[in-house]
Amino acid sequence: MGKSLARHTVIVITALLLIVGVPVFRTGFFQRKLSGADTVSSATVVLEQPSGAYVVWLNRSQHPNADNLRTWEEFFRGEEIGYLFEDISCMVADLDSGGLELAKSFQSRLPENQMKIRKEDLTLMLSKAQNARYDVILMSKEIYEASGASQEEREENAVVIEAEGI
Repeated sequence: MGKSLARHTVIVITALLLIVGVPVFRTGFFQRKLSGADTVSSATVVLEQPSGAYVVWLNRSQHPNADNLRTWEEFFRGEEIGYLFEDISCMVADLDSGGLELAKSFQSRLPENQMKIRKEDLTLMLSKAQNARYDVILMSKEIYEASGASQEEREENAVVIEAEGI
Protein backbone atom coordinates (compact mmCIF):
# COMPACT_ATOMS: atom_id res chain seq x y z
CA MET A 1 0.00 0.00 0.00
CA GLY A 2 2.88 2.38 0.72
CA LYS A 3 4.41 1.74 -2.69
CA SER A 4 1.18 2.49 -4.55
CA LEU A 5 0.60 5.68 -2.50
CA ALA A 6 4.10 6.94 -3.34
CA ARG A 7 3.63 6.13 -7.02
CA HIS A 8 0.21 7.86 -7.04
CA THR A 9 1.72 10.96 -5.37
CA VAL A 10 4.53 11.14 -7.92
CA ILE A 11 2.07 10.79 -10.82
CA VAL A 12 -0.22 13.53 -9.43
CA ILE A 13 2.67 15.94 -8.80
CA THR A 14 4.11 15.30 -12.26
CA ALA A 15 0.72 15.89 -13.88
CA LEU A 16 0.24 19.16 -11.96
CA LEU A 17 3.70 20.39 -12.95
CA LEU A 18 2.99 19.65 -16.59
CA ILE A 19 -0.49 21.19 -16.61
CA VAL A 20 0.31 24.30 -14.55
CA GLY A 21 4.08 24.64 -14.55
CA VAL A 22 4.89 24.51 -18.25
CA PRO A 23 2.52 27.35 -19.28
CA VAL A 24 3.68 29.50 -16.36
CA PHE A 25 7.36 28.98 -17.17
CA ARG A 26 6.73 29.90 -20.81
CA THR A 27 5.40 33.37 -19.90
CA GLY A 28 7.47 36.43 -20.70
CA PHE A 29 8.22 37.04 -17.02
CA PHE A 30 10.30 33.90 -16.61
CA GLN A 31 11.95 34.32 -20.00
CA ARG A 32 13.09 37.85 -19.03
CA LYS A 33 14.36 36.59 -15.68
CA LEU A 34 16.32 33.82 -17.35
CA SER A 35 17.78 36.20 -19.97
CA GLY A 36 19.19 38.51 -17.29
CA ALA A 37 17.85 41.79 -18.77
CA ASP A 38 15.96 44.02 -16.39
CA THR A 39 13.48 46.78 -17.24
CA VAL A 40 15.80 49.66 -16.40
CA SER A 41 18.71 48.46 -18.52
CA SER A 42 16.77 46.93 -21.39
CA ALA A 43 16.69 48.93 -24.61
CA THR A 44 13.56 50.88 -25.44
CA VAL A 45 12.54 52.66 -28.60
CA VAL A 46 11.99 56.35 -27.94
CA LEU A 47 9.05 57.68 -29.94
CA GLU A 48 9.43 61.07 -31.58
CA GLN A 49 7.51 63.86 -29.92
CA PRO A 50 4.74 65.13 -32.18
CA SER A 51 4.75 68.76 -33.19
CA GLY A 52 2.36 71.28 -31.73
CA ALA A 53 1.59 72.94 -28.43
CA TYR A 54 0.44 71.03 -25.37
CA VAL A 55 -0.56 71.61 -21.76
CA VAL A 56 0.38 69.45 -18.78
CA TRP A 57 -1.16 69.68 -15.32
CA LEU A 58 0.82 68.18 -12.46
CA ASN A 59 -0.97 67.67 -9.17
CA ARG A 60 1.27 69.08 -6.44
CA SER A 61 -0.45 67.02 -3.74
CA GLN A 62 0.49 63.78 -5.57
CA HIS A 63 4.14 64.85 -5.67
CA PRO A 64 4.98 66.24 -2.20
CA ASN A 65 8.74 66.00 -2.78
CA ALA A 66 9.72 69.36 -4.33
CA ASP A 67 12.77 67.89 -6.11
CA ASN A 68 10.69 65.16 -7.74
CA LEU A 69 8.05 67.71 -8.78
CA ARG A 70 10.72 69.93 -10.33
CA THR A 71 12.18 66.93 -12.16
CA TRP A 72 8.75 66.00 -13.57
CA GLU A 73 8.29 69.63 -14.69
CA GLU A 74 11.63 69.47 -16.53
CA PHE A 75 10.66 66.12 -18.05
CA PHE A 76 7.34 67.43 -19.41
CA ARG A 77 9.07 70.50 -20.82
CA GLY A 78 11.10 68.07 -22.93
CA GLU A 79 14.37 68.32 -21.03
CA GLU A 80 16.55 65.30 -20.34
CA ILE A 81 16.38 64.04 -16.77
CA GLY A 82 18.21 61.43 -14.72
CA TYR A 83 16.42 58.49 -13.21
CA LEU A 84 13.42 59.30 -11.07
CA PHE A 85 12.04 56.43 -9.03
CA GLU A 86 8.45 57.60 -8.84
CA ASP A 87 5.58 56.22 -10.91
CA ILE A 88 2.98 58.46 -12.49
CA SER A 89 -0.43 58.06 -14.05
CA CYS A 90 -1.20 60.32 -17.00
CA MET A 91 -4.77 61.10 -18.05
CA VAL A 92 -5.48 62.01 -21.66
CA ALA A 93 -8.85 62.93 -23.19
CA ASP A 94 -10.14 60.04 -25.27
CA LEU A 95 -10.81 62.34 -28.25
CA ASP A 96 -7.37 63.97 -28.11
CA SER A 97 -5.24 62.00 -30.58
CA GLY A 98 -2.39 64.54 -30.43
CA GLY A 99 -2.35 64.38 -26.64
CA LEU A 100 -2.31 60.59 -26.74
CA GLU A 101 0.62 60.52 -29.18
CA LEU A 102 2.49 62.97 -26.98
CA ALA A 103 1.77 60.89 -23.87
CA LYS A 104 3.10 57.79 -25.65
CA SER A 105 6.22 59.74 -26.60
CA PHE A 106 6.79 60.75 -22.97
CA GLN A 107 6.08 57.20 -21.82
CA SER A 108 8.72 55.84 -24.22
CA ARG A 109 11.39 58.04 -22.59
CA LEU A 110 10.82 56.43 -19.18
CA PRO A 111 11.65 52.95 -17.91
CA GLU A 112 9.00 50.33 -18.56
CA ASN A 113 5.78 50.69 -16.51
CA GLN A 114 6.83 53.96 -14.83
CA MET A 115 4.09 55.93 -16.58
CA LYS A 116 0.58 54.62 -17.07
CA ILE A 117 -1.64 56.30 -19.65
CA ARG A 118 -5.39 56.40 -19.03
CA LYS A 119 -7.85 57.68 -21.61
CA GLU A 120 -10.82 59.47 -20.04
CA ASP A 121 -13.91 61.27 -21.26
CA LEU A 122 -13.04 64.99 -21.46
CA THR A 123 -15.87 66.09 -19.15
CA LEU A 124 -14.97 63.45 -16.56
CA MET A 125 -11.30 64.40 -16.81
CA LEU A 126 -12.06 68.10 -16.19
CA SER A 127 -14.26 67.14 -13.24
CA LYS A 128 -11.38 65.14 -11.78
CA ALA A 129 -9.11 68.15 -12.35
CA GLN A 130 -11.47 70.40 -10.38
CA ASN A 131 -11.43 67.97 -7.47
CA ALA A 132 -7.68 67.20 -7.59
CA ARG A 133 -8.29 63.52 -8.44
CA TYR A 134 -5.46 63.15 -10.92
CA ASP A 135 -1.71 62.74 -11.03
CA VAL A 136 -0.89 64.20 -14.45
CA ILE A 137 -3.23 65.50 -17.16
CA LEU A 138 -1.87 65.98 -20.65
CA MET A 139 -3.78 67.78 -23.42
CA SER A 140 -3.04 69.23 -26.80
CA LYS A 141 -3.40 73.00 -26.82
CA GLU A 142 -6.38 72.73 -29.19
CA ILE A 143 -8.35 70.51 -26.81
CA TYR A 144 -7.28 72.67 -23.86
CA GLU A 145 -8.67 75.80 -25.48
CA ALA A 146 -11.77 74.11 -26.89
CA SER A 147 -12.66 72.58 -23.53
CA GLY A 148 -12.68 75.93 -21.75
CA ALA A 149 -10.33 74.67 -19.04
CA SER A 150 -9.69 78.14 -17.66
CA GLN A 151 -7.63 79.08 -14.61
CA GLU A 152 -10.75 79.32 -12.42
CA GLU A 153 -11.71 75.69 -13.11
CA ARG A 154 -8.38 74.26 -11.95
CA GLU A 155 -7.68 73.67 -8.33
CA GLU A 156 -4.81 75.56 -6.68
CA ASN A 157 -2.52 72.52 -6.41
CA ALA A 158 -2.07 72.31 -10.17
CA VAL A 159 1.30 73.07 -11.72
CA VAL A 160 0.54 74.03 -15.32
CA ILE A 161 3.14 73.58 -18.02
CA GLU A 162 2.45 75.01 -21.47
CA ALA A 163 5.05 73.95 -24.01
CA GLU A 164 5.69 73.48 -27.70
CA GLY A 165 6.43 70.10 -29.24
CA ILE A 166 9.12 69.59 -31.85
